[in-house]
Amino acid sequence: MDRVNILNKVGMLTDKDRKHPLEHGCSHFSFKTCLDLSEPVMVKPYTGHKEESIEAYSQDLASFIAFWNHFVMKDLNGFSGFGSVKFVLPEGFKLV
Repeated sequence: MDRVNILNKVGMLTDKDRKHPLEHGCSHFSFKTCLDLSEPVMVKPYTGHKEESIEAYSQDLASFIAFWNHFVMKDLNGFSGFGSVKFVLPEGFKLV
């Protein structure tokens, strides 16, 4: 039986599929990018505050990475690693 990917299609993601938008919400932040993480990951806090704890961010970042590893990475032909992924917080936002 063929494996179904994250887009509910059979097989690996195509070049076009890899650019499909991905948004994942966690407890304090949402993460918005494309499936293959080749576009910057826009990190948006749920509150209107200008700062959040590094602990809350770290927990949500770990949750996003675990989600992505489990549900997306298996459908890609190669990934250069999280060192090449750019995470972008809103301008003026601080982690404390």
